[in-house]
Amino acid sequence: MRRRTRGNMISITQIEQANRKVREIVNPTPVKRSYFLEDLAKCKVHLKLESLNLSGSFKIRGAANALLSAPRARLEKGVIAASAGNHAQGVAQICKRIGVRSTIFMPARTPLVKAQSTKALGATINLSGDSYDAAYAAARQFQAQTGGEFVHAFDDPRIIAGQGTVALELFEQVPDATTIIVPIGGGGLISGIACAYKSRFPHVKVIGVQTEAYPAVARSLEAGTITPTAYHRTIADGIAVKQPSELTFEMIKKYVDQVVLVSEDEIADALMALMEHDHVLAEGCGAVTVAALAKLSHTGMLSREMPSGTTPSVVCIVSGGNIDTTLLQRITTRGLLRSGRFMRLHCTIEDRPGKLVEFLNILSNEGANLVEVEHNRMFGMSYYDEVRVDVDLETTGRDQQEKILAALHTAGFKATPVL
Repeated sequence: MRRRTRGNMISITQIEQANRKVREIVNPTPVKRSYFLEDLAKCKVHLKLESLNLSGSFKIRGAANALLSAPRARLEKGVIAASAGNHAQGVAQICKRIGVRSTIFMPARTPLVKAQSTKALGATINLSGDSYDAAYAAARQFQAQTGGEFVHAFDDPRIIAGQGTVALELFEQVPDATTIIVPIGGGGLISGIACAYKSRFPHVKVIGVQTEAYPAVARSLEAGTITPTAYHRTIADGIAVKQPSELTFEMIKKYVDQVVLVSEDEIADALMALMEHDHVLAEGCGAVTVAALAKLSHTGMLSREMPSGTTPSVVCIVSGGNIDTTLLQRITTRGLLRSGRFMRLHCTIEDRPGKLVEFLNILSNEGANLVEVEHNRMFGMSYYDEVRVDVDLETTGRDQQEKILAALHTAGFKATPVL
């Protein structure tokens, strides 16, 4: 990455200038009150729905500012970017609008929905290597050969200023905000938002969120220097970034109050809560702020240092909604299992007439909804006169599941939950 100094850090003036460019293409995104999360966190909770942007994430803002600021002659040589998805779609969307071609380099592990959506916008897709770093290196080599305009996902003042326009909208939409919770990948979004808030409303806390799988910024702040993290799998692929740039790291050190880490299960639970209670479809990187809200609410940190009698007003940036449908299915299924609303039982019963009906009647009498049953005489039996039965059930919670197991045990069935 290009080396930058403190003198390269952007100002709110640059964000305001970016806003005038961004407004030509990007409409303001709405804010939604979450009364479910308010009951959980005991404060006002506002969801800034960047997932409703034209490209499905906030990335279109930075792309718009960068490309509308670039010389047309260089744009005519083509626009190049490296991205695992959301930045790619933002760049491709703007290139389509302004009539220039784009070439996007993506890691081979990029979620299918993001690669297909980017291609549908007219971009040429080049899958390069298994990591963002490999895709970035290939993109840089291609840019050197073509002389086109390279648009970095976060290490670019134009990108940071564009992302910072989120804050300008929030100034008007949530004037009483006391805390802004922002996802951190490479740091472009939080750098822009934090710069704007600390310049205009320095009392507002800006809290960043990373996954436990990719804690590069949190670890770098602890070490006092940029500390890369290794590759790990995460459902928040949009913020799976090995390290921040020097520019974003300096801005985070200057403006951000705290960085919180959340686990994969916490992200999945937050994603489920957004879908079920707020009717908001978010991807993993968009749900991390809600996961952090839940974590912070247990510590009392949101209300700490607040004047007595004042209710905190928290904004969670839902940064994107481009989730792969197969991943969404897996998250939903596991979420139902963890919350006690889905259950798989294994039971070995006597292979004689009426025994299976007796078993199934108990499930029915306890109010379970039978989703699937497998009756197997060939595999897994201890004795020749036994049959294995596996059932999938929809249940209302842990209490009902315990009652089902107790009823089966009382009737002589030895049923085992499959976790």
